[in-house]
Amino acid sequence: MTPTEIRSIAERIEARLESIAEHETAIRSDLQVLAALTSPSGDDHLLDVDEAADWLGVSRATMYRLLRTDPRLRCVKIGTRTRFRPDDLRCYTAGGAAS
Repeated sequence: MTPTEIRSIAERIEARLESIAEHETAIRSDLQVLAALTSPSGDDHLLDVDEAADWLGVSRATMYRLLRTDPRLRCVKIGTRTRFRPDDLRCYTAGGAAS
């Protein structure tokens, strides 16, 4: 391969990576809008594990795994019960950490 061919391949890869980043941003934005639309009517309503799993589109087992392994997924413990704020789930689906 010539240096020109290598440079051409590298430029195509770079362009594809930029396109992927743009798509990821658009997808995260769409997820935020979708989360807002599927939110319970009262934002002060805490969701249980099953409701939060439905919201994220994952199984109950995956929800518990995410709780153990992903510090971005925030929850509220009430005694032995685990609950989720809709705003925290919106933030999680958008890829950020809740405040």
